[in-house]
Amino acid sequence: MKIDANVLKQLRIDNGLRLSDVAARLQISEATISRYESGQIQKVSPRILIGYSKLFRVPINFLCANSDSDWVDALQEAGLRDPRVAGFIEYLEEQAEKEMNDIHLSNEELDIAIAYRNADARTRELVNYALKSGQHNQDGDINA
Repeated sequence: MKIDANVLKQLRIDNGLRLSDVAARLQISEATISRYESGQIQKVSPRILIGYSKLFRVPINFLCANSDSDWVDALQEAGLRDPRVAGFIEYLEEQAEKEMNDIHLSNEELDIAIAYRNADARTRELVNYALKSGQHNQDGDINA
């Protein structure tokens, strides 16, 4: 699918994210994000589209340039001219959007999840211990 470079850049700016923030969340290079936003790369994989969609909480077709014609072209290229296929794709997009809306993470929570994912095994072990085993006293301190 062809992405709309201006939309990607504006979403990033509106959400107060740097190129490096988006790159970390999508697990691709900062240079690649820059090329998406400049229009140097116009077609992206479904994984990247879904990643952007979840990150910015927008439907996939919002990220795509001429999304209706892209779907038609993609279906015809695949030899799938049956209108039920297009209906099924729309259904899948709706389901993905519902799932996306069920996840309500703030940007801070996303940052924490990314930091945890990038942490070494010992750090994860400590975080897991603190979250699972620790109890907070009245001052908010953790008691082991």
